[in-house]
Amino acid sequence: MDKIKIFHISDIHVGMKFLRYPDSVKNSLIDARFEVIQRAVSVADELKCDIMAITGDIFENIKVSKREVERVTQTLKAFSGSAIWILPGNHDYYNDTLQLWQWFKASMPDHAIILDTPERKRFEIEELNVDIYPAPCDRKHSETNALEWLKQMPVEKDAVNIVLAHGAIKEISPDLNGNYFPMSLEELNALKQDLVLIGHTHVPYPPVAEATAKVYNAGTPEPDGLNYQHEGGGWYIEIDATKRIMAKRIPLGQFRFFDVTLTLSDEVNESMFYGMFSGYPLEKIVARIKVGGYLTQSVFERRQSVYERVKKSFHHLEIEEIALKPKFTREEVDRMFTVGSVPYVLLTKLFDDGDVATAHLALELMHEVMNHD
Repeated sequence: MDKIKIFHISDIHVGMKFLRYPDSVKNSLIDARFEVIQRAVSVADELKCDIMAITGDIFENIKVSKREVERVTQTLKAFSGSAIWILPGNHDYYNDTLQLWQWFKASMPDHAIILDTPERKRFEIEELNVDIYPAPCDRKHSETNALEWLKQMPVEKDAVNIVLAHGAIKEISPDLNGNYFPMSLEELNALKQDLVLIGHTHVPYPPVAEATAKVYNAGTPEPDGLNYQHEGGGWYIEIDATKRIMAKRIPLGQFRFFDVTLTLSDEVNESMFYGMFSGYPLEKIVARIKVGGYLTQSVFERRQSVYERVKKSFHHLEIEEIALKPKFTREEVDRMFTVGSVPYVLLTKLFDDGDVATAHLALELMHEVMNHD
């Protein structure tokens, strides 16, 4: 049966600066955005895809350099399928006066199409009529999405009808002010078209490895921050003449980001950190670990040397201490307070009862009171 094969990616954000990181880390994360496009092209060709669909935010902003634009277009030229559909997103919104899109048009592959106008376009692919309905962004912020025009359009039953749009899907995307072209899954599933491809949210949807759904959010192919701890990837999608859809999630990302918490008790060693990332190559991990808990006095004093050894195994690791404190013992109560005093009686009772956490809290409050006085 005739079918078309689509490779769907979005939100690459070429041009991100990663200024919070050291130069070596910053440069590798910058390069990773270009490298993931190359991997996406290679995978799409291996899967014999007819179409590569990029649903917005190839670029971080409209002020990226000509060199960055041309590096992207040169990489896309390697795709051997029928067409590359490129939808402007809210970060790289379309305006024909922008140098970004002038540079892109001057150097883009012959089979690339910038979907810069909200109008139906017809293609013939694998002997199938394919109508696409693009909803491009023309600004960075909007309280309404760009879908209204296509809701009014009749669909041709002899064609496979595909929507490409960019915006925050409220069920899966944080958009507290409602100004990122907001839309809902209910709205998208109610569209008359057969397949809906979305960009903007860096988290993939559906949240499964394989799907037969109507709506797909690509997520980012290369993770770019601690807020997005998913694996980078794209969707391989098949749709046939009967409108039957089969989709599979394809991993693409080189790096993984993690923002996690580690609670210590008495001891700290390298394996406690490494064990949190079992199954992942540490040299490809950018992480922040928030450390809390209690350590014995001697361990507390040497903890920094453990941290430094651990950091060498990661691509980049930040260790942030959140209420990590030296552990007090029953013997230290004897040393610090007069036998029979109120603090002594309270603390020894807590330690003897095994309520170490409350004993520490009480001792900390006592220190605060004494220091305040």
